[in-house]
Amino acid sequence: MLTTALLCSVWTGGVAGAAPTPPPPGGALGAGMGASAPPTTISGSTVRPIVALSPVPARKAQSGPVPPALYGKSDPSADGVYRQSLAILALASTDSTPAPTAIEWLLGQQCADGGFTAYRADPAAPCDADREDTVATATAMEALRALRTYDTRVARGGDWLRSKQLPDGSFAAVPGPNAIGDPTATAAAISAIVTAGRSPELLKSPQGRTPTDALRAAQLGCTAPEPDRGAFAAGPGAPVDPLLSGRSVLALGYGTQPAVPAPSIAITPLVCPGAEPNRQAAAQGGAAWLIAKLKAGGNHIGGPTDFDATVAAVQALSATGHPAEAGAAADWLAAGAKTMAGNDPVRLASLILAAVATNRTVTTFGGLDLPNLLAATGPAATPTADMTNQSNLIDGPEDHTLRDTVGAVIAVLLAATLILGMRRGRRED
Repeated sequence: MLTTALLCSVWTGGVAGAAPTPPPPGGALGAGMGASAPPTTISGSTVRPIVALSPVPARKAQSGPVPPALYGKSDPSADGVYRQSLAILALASTDSTPAPTAIEWLLGQQCADGGFTAYRADPAAPCDADREDTVATATAMEALRALRTYDTRVARGGDWLRSKQLPDGSFAAVPGPNAIGDPTATAAAISAIVTAGRSPELLKSPQGRTPTDALRAAQLGCTAPEPDRGAFAAGPGAPVDPLLSGRSVLALGYGTQPAVPAPSIAITPLVCPGAEPNRQAAAQGGAAWLIAKLKAGGNHIGGPTDFDATVAAVQALSATGHPAEAGAAADWLAAGAKTMAGNDPVRLASLILAAVATNRTVTTFGGLDLPNLLAATGPAATPTADMTNQSNLIDGPEDHTLRDTVGAVIAVLLAATLILGMRRGRRED
């Protein structure tokens, strides 16, 4: 499952290129929010609606040799779609062009119903619905939207997400009959819904709950200890989660990847005592918590080699109107980039997204040419016959909405010009 997607961005270890360590099943990324329990407390904070902590059942991903079209050379069984999507998203956000074969591979991973699994070794085989994954789908949607020619594919992913919403408004990491809401998956879904051009507030469950309702329930409020107010936790009894907090602030601020810098505004912590914050107030309260943690940690969150939460904070703060604080954290990332980047596509893509979010130069970030380094982890950027013919042999016709529309308009104009010219010539004769 691909809340193990975020396992790829857990940058631990002390050596360049060290492999990320996945969290155990049912841990902070695998626990979620339920729909119908009474209020409870997390570190003294009331969480509504309550969620019975329950691990998401682990499902073994399909494995196999690493496809040549994939960015990165490690086993793709747990994160193939996620890391491919993140790499394509990062390259598309710069002046670099993702390899056409890499795009084709990602298109071939989309299931007939619009969702994505974490990885499937045989794209020609039908998808296993039990393995379809919310974070993989959400990140793929962002990647395809960044390419600007796959609007139909993005819409199909959005339809899949809409069909998997739970009664409390949340999304499970891996939807299924016994699925429970997961705040990491819910945050990813919100950003993807925004990417697809839809309002998460209009996406209501039959019980009238929205995804932002569910995500705000994971935020620690005024009954929590003051240092924790505004942060997010995975469920009752779970500790404050900086990575989840960054992703939640980005989502509640209606930010997407790559984050678009917003105009600077004042830091606004949660008002205590006070009423339940609305979406914007929750996003700003979370941003205030992130800023306080960054200042306390020397412009980063977590340990000296833990870049993942800092990258999430950079994007979240940029999207919610705190460019100075986001920039300071991006500079900390740049200072350690040579040590931690290695040849890992997730790390390199994450650094690109942090640089883009803060208007840093991606070709000199931390003394590295990040797009070239990322591109070198994948296939050569040469056109394929399949891309030239605008068809995807594995999974149906591609949607080249923008390119096809422009081409059609040009063709019509040329035809009209030719007809007018012929008529004018006849009159002159």
